[in-house]
Amino acid sequence: MKSLLKGLAYVLAAAGIAGAAWFGYRYADKKATPPLVDKGRQTIPVRTAAVCTGCVTNSIKLTGALEAIRIVDVMPKIAGRLESLSLEDGTLVLEGTTVTNRQVIAVIDHRDIKAQLAQARAALETSRTAIDTAKVVLKDRLREKNRMSKLFVEGSTTEQQRDLAETAYEQAVTELAQADAKFVQARTAVELIQVNLTEAFLHAPMDGVVSAKYVDPGAMVNASAKVVQIIPMEELKFLVSIPGPYLRYLVAGQTTVNVFSDAAPEQRFSGVIARIYPAVDPVTRTATVEVRLTNTTDASGAWALRPGLYAEGRIILEVRSNVVVLPADVLLRRGERFLAFVIKDNQAETRQLKVGVRDGNLFEIVDGLKAGEQVVVAGQHRLTHGQPIRFAEEPGQQGK
Repeated sequence: MKSLLKGLAYVLAAAGIAGAAWFGYRYADKKATPPLVDKGRQTIPVRTAAVCTGCVTNSIKLTGALEAIRIVDVMPKIAGRLESLSLEDGTLVLEGTTVTNRQVIAVIDHRDIKAQLAQARAALETSRTAIDTAKVVLKDRLREKNRMSKLFVEGSTTEQQRDLAETAYEQAVTELAQADAKFVQARTAVELIQVNLTEAFLHAPMDGVVSAKYVDPGAMVNASAKVVQIIPMEELKFLVSIPGPYLRYLVAGQTTVNVFSDAAPEQRFSGVIARIYPAVDPVTRTATVEVRLTNTTDASGAWALRPGLYAEGRIILEVRSNVVVLPADVLLRRGERFLAFVIKDNQAETRQLKVGVRDGNLFEIVDGLKAGEQVVVAGQHRLTHGQPIRFAEEPGQQGK
């Protein structure tokens, strides 16, 4: 008897649990789906608008970094004491100083080089004089050689005298060649020292701004030691990592990117993708995309964007034209579903919508509505399917 009662209790408990689950499911389904007919048949005032078509932009927002297009460290080719670090007009070269291409920005002490140059030029003049002397000697010995050859033919001199004159002439030719070689060597030495003297003056390699200063005037610097760093500011590059699935939308030279930075919150910087790096990071599965941006200055001359800053990029993947659109506040969301109400025979009719791209406050409606239908834009939160309605005002055109 006890076993029978115990089994009956189990059956009743299971039935109770099943019944509670069924009623819970029905309640949840009723909450998610508006009832077909409102029992009270209360007339609800609404405003409507005609469904229209428009243009939506499919885009993604990603954070990236701003970097300089080029970074050049100015380094001397000769060692010495840094004599000055200033422009030709006396302006000190500091971080933020604007420089132009080929402008002198620093000078290394070159007094010893100037002394070497003076000495080399003196040697050059000496070698030039030696050439002139050798030419005179050669001319004299050529004349003597010709004279002795004539006398030998006439029988007025010996063969030995003729040979001595010819040997002296050949020796003069050799001496002139040696003088020419020494002149070339002296001239090369002058040119080399002139190059070294030129290297004592450090020039800006491009138009830009000094971003770093490594040494001060008076310091000893070695060849290839960094003196200053220069970067261009007129144009920067924005580097952002793009997830692999979006790469098919991107075209270098065509895809537009709008960049926003907290450093210039009221400005939008537009550019196009300059390069799409070929390799995808195996860890993040993203590819680096480079966008070129034109920088701007304010009234005081300060640059709006600076290398090293983070920025947000809105990458326009595609533009869809002539599609059905609805404002986001018109749609009703029920879980994963989107609903809207249209008016049919002065009653609210529920439409389940398939949405596509969201562009700001606009949703692309892929299915569920057609252009021209009257959709409820105010009062829809109080409606149920089949609810009688009355117009709070005349239906207008969407967007008015």
